[in-house]
Amino acid sequence: MPAHGLRADRKLRRRREFQRVFDSGRRTHGRFFTLIAAPADAQVTRLGIVASRKLGGAVVRNRAKRLIREMFRKATYGGRPVDLVVIPKNTLLTADVEGLQRDYAATLRRCLSNL
Repeated sequence: MPAHGLRADRKLRRRREFQRVFDSGRRTHGRFFTLIAAPADAQVTRLGIVASRKLGGAVVRNRAKRLIREMFRKATYGGRPVDLVVIPKNTLLTADVEGLQRDYAATLRRCLSNL
């Protein structure tokens, strides 16, 4: 059975990586999340997720992170590598998957157009 997780080189892992994106990235608000993008130091586009306790308990936060990782995996982005940080909103938990995918694609396009 194939693994469906993100490879380690596709994740933002260290605090300084997140901080670099927060400091130098472009912030764009979508209906279900806020997306922050910055040019990547790596050769691939990487994803980081910031789900605070304000979103809900551990089960809720983990569900939100699973949905975001799935959107990231399915999205096609052929431009130069970027580092993305996604901050989910409460509305993400009640949305349907197709709506999430459309909103993610539209928000990513808007964010990267001005990067």
